[in-house]
Amino acid sequence: MKEKRAFPAFPAGGASEKKYRMAYFKLPAGVRDVLPEESAALDAAQQVLRQKFASAGFATVRTAGLEYYDTFACIDSPVDQAQMFKMTDKDGNLIVLRPDMTLACARIAATKLQGARARLCYFSDIYDFSAGGNSDREVAQAGVEIFGEEGAESDAYAVAFAAECLRAVGLKDFIIDIGHVGFYKGLLEGSGLTPAAAEEIRGYINAKDLVNTQIALRAAGANARTQAAILALPSLFGGAEVLQKAKGLTENPTALAALSHLEKVYAYLKQMGAEGCVSFDLGTVKSLSYYSGMVFTGLAEGVGAPVLSGGRYDGLCAQFGRDLSAVGFAVGMMRVLRAGRARGAEKPHGPLNVALAKGRLASECADLFIRCGIRAEVLKEDTRKLVLETPDGKFRFFFVKPADVPTYVEYGVADIGVVGKDTLLEAEADLYEMLDLRFERCRLCVAGFPALKDFASRSHLRVATKYAHTAKKLFASRGADVEIIKLNGSIELAPLTGLADVIFDIVQSGGTLRANGLEVLEEVFDISARLVANKVSLKTRAGEILPLIAAMAGMTGE
Repeated sequence: MKEKRAFPAFPAGGASEKKYRMAYFKLPAGVRDVLPEESAALDAAQQVLRQKFASAGFATVRTAGLEYYDTFACIDSPVDQAQMFKMTDKDGNLIVLRPDMTLACARIAATKLQGARARLCYFSDIYDFSAGGNSDREVAQAGVEIFGEEGAESDAYAVAFAAECLRAVGLKDFIIDIGHVGFYKGLLEGSGLTPAAAEEIRGYINAKDLVNTQIALRAAGANARTQAAILALPSLFGGAEVLQKAKGLTENPTALAALSHLEKVYAYLKQMGAEGCVSFDLGTVKSLSYYSGMVFTGLAEGVGAPVLSGGRYDGLCAQFGRDLSAVGFAVGMMRVLRAGRARGAEKPHGPLNVALAKGRLASECADLFIRCGIRAEVLKEDTRKLVLETPDGKFRFFFVKPADVPTYVEYGVADIGVVGKDTLLEAEADLYEMLDLRFERCRLCVAGFPALKDFASRSHLRVATKYAHTAKKLFASRGADVEIIKLNGSIELAPLTGLADVIFDIVQSGGTLRANGLEVLEEVFDISARLVANKVSLKTRAGEILPLIAAMAGMTGE
């Protein structure tokens, strides 16, 4: 009989014993228990969708929770190996917890179903090892996959049905954003960009980060026409009029065909009476190796992340041995519940929430807001209040620590925020970086004693910094053998005491470095204040946010 594991010895009785024992019952980061009340709400929402899927002719599948790692390693997949929970079975094979339902359904359709068409649906959990911020590592999904149906009408049906499903579970204030990967692919043709550069730029475009998009395009040597077209992508969102605007940016046949396809999709959506909840965003550029055409995302007020995601992936089944066209979408069930709760708790059209770091940055922001016609004089008041509202009730300001601004914006508590680029690099939050405000300028540098000008050639290096995550990524990208030492202040002291060889820190005038016999060894990033926006708020409150961005851009010369 297997011996039952006992708790380590600890003095019995009192709060200390209870606290000690509770440590053994904690869950890993990124997962949680669903208690009865929320579980009942989840069951009810799933039942509504089960009926909706069944009435539309979808058959339910339950895919295996474990798959061989090689299944995903041998195909073009949007699931990076770092996202997978990996383990070995008793035979030494590497296996993974289910990381994606679309891949599993495509495998089933290609290898186990005989018909030329299939409509499958599922209610399953997927597992993302790397999830953080506003994402969970265990995600409850409901979704549909349509195999063997192609063309604009099929795409329009998927979008319209997605909207029906969101309404069925009680959501009202939502938008379905539609894009097309073919537009970006077309702009790349003849651009001279390498696949690696194209993927780097795709990430910046998805973040609506014009500054880094422009830097990367220039560094990659893209021609002027390509630069102009790609730099326009982050602003190409709104109604159907953006499709016409996009046509003026390129003569590339692939890009124009993508726009023509979206016009046809929109025409079908109008026939279906579903055009009222859709918008277009040509700056939504999902995985180029996975999606083949239209892509779409469901955004709801009260949730700082998409509640639904989908698109067309015609080449995926062929990688499993059988060529089938395919389109589908997945609903994040817990996000849908959060959106429903937020809709019941929040009053619509309240103040625009702005996250600011108190101090000099807030003072400069106040001047900029006032010049833009906002009654932000309240920001200049000598007060210990953490929440201030303009007299007209249009803006509400939160004062938070600088490092917390990206978090408040990512989670949707704040619609927009102002934060330093150094903080954004360290946080890697899932938000839109809209504007370089061009104040609070400095540089993120490697610094140390002059004798260490050759630091990059050292076989081993100790680096002190408060930007541990950014430093780790920087030196790893160079293949350098470094030890990162995390400090919270007086970083310059580290080389003086022998704690570190060099430091990685922000530098403004360089006076502190010079006073301590140190100097800048390498300038790595230009830093300044940036205006950031929550991904959902930018679309659901575009009428308030976009004019503000335009006004700020005019004031800063951006």
